[in-house]
Amino acid sequence: MRKLRRKKAEKALEPSDKKILGKRLIVICSIIAVIIAAAAGVWFCTAGGMAEPAENTQEKDSDPSKDGESQETGGNAEKSESEDSSGGDNSGSNTAGSKGADESGRAAITAQEGVKGMEFPYSIPGSNLLVRSIASYDGSFIEDGSDSAVSGVTVMVVENTGKTQIEYAAISLDRDGKTLQFEVSALLAGGMAVVQESNKVPFQEGNYTDCMATVAEVDDFTMSEDKIRVEETGEQEITVTNLTDQEIPAVRIFYKFYMEDEDTYVGGITYTAKITNLQAGDSQAIQPSHYLKGSSRIMMVRTYDTAE
Repeated sequence: MRKLRRKKAEKALEPSDKKILGKRLIVICSIIAVIIAAAAGVWFCTAGGMAEPAENTQEKDSDPSKDGESQETGGNAEKSESEDSSGGDNSGSNTAGSKGADESGRAAITAQEGVKGMEFPYSIPGSNLLVRSIASYDGSFIEDGSDSAVSGVTVMVVENTGKTQIEYAAISLDRDGKTLQFEVSALLAGGMAVVQESNKVPFQEGNYTDCMATVAEVDDFTMSEDKIRVEETGEQEITVTNLTDQEIPAVRIFYKFYMEDEDTYVGGITYTAKITNLQAGDSQAIQPSHYLKGSSRIMMVRTYDTAE
């Protein structure tokens, strides 16, 4: 019979931390509001007609992950620098499709008010990343795991239009001489995320140019199903079971906030929960500090030969 061991995650929740649950819900609701605001200029496609896609007028470059409760996709994936094969304007290379909405049915977003120099949707040269909008955000800052309150921070709605998974991407752009940086990890093919500017730079009207990206891609995100079973066993609890006949020194579960109704990931950050010394046939129930049933999605599960 399998033994069930309950072990606190690296930042397990205390009873007093129940307030954090409400805070996370505020985070999610706030970002929903961002998407609605960013889409205020959306021209929803209808059977009768669709807006023509915007032609881009830009180009491409930045760095990665943090362990524990952080933005990590595991391993040390090499980052392949995006190359602008157009040598200048990216006119006509928009990967959003030839109409105002792509095959997923997501509507095209018109230029955000106050954002000059870019037309949306905007395809970042040399990558499969599509910027759907840039907007202002009030709420909790989640990209560093702090959940600190912020106001007016710049956010970018970005989509992976490729057929491979994005392990990590660093996006930069210039606004009237100020560099803005956005980082996103563990973004599935076809996935869309609302990403906060890494340094909490406030949104301002201005001329947005030189949008570039450094991207590391992988064919698939492993779930290690042959070795590990992961189950939701509570509102903020997941149970991890070793399916093998040998000890597994370390297991990392990578997860993101996710809004199912909007089919959108919340934040570029990917959180991780770590379990060590998982004995053969054993299970451990953990409570990762940012995991919330119904609002989190497990992106990847990796096993390691050492506990470090």
